[in-house]
Amino acid sequence: MKYLQILNGAVIVTGAAMAINLAVVCLLYNVHATSEPRLAGDLPRLYALTGLFTGLGIAGAAAFLAHRRAWPARWLLQALPLAPIAGIALFLAGLGV
Repeated sequence: MKYLQILNGAVIVTGAAMAINLAVVCLLYNVHATSEPRLAGDLPRLYALTGLFTGLGIAGAAAFLAHRRAWPARWLLQALPLAPIAGIALFLAGLGV
């Protein structure tokens, strides 16, 4: 169980760090969107990716707390981070990178 909590902690940190970094990029894009029209066109995708990483951090936190407090639904919540991970994978596959 301890290893699973470490994995959940890593998911929290990864999701939160990427969400914070992308939030700063969103802020910078918003500041410069008036002078660069191309930046304004990229904002919806940037918001979507920021939301996906925020969801990953929240899902990791829910799984971590569920295992830490031994909630009955902890195994169901353990699968919760798979949804944002799948969303991120589909997003990146849609970019054609």
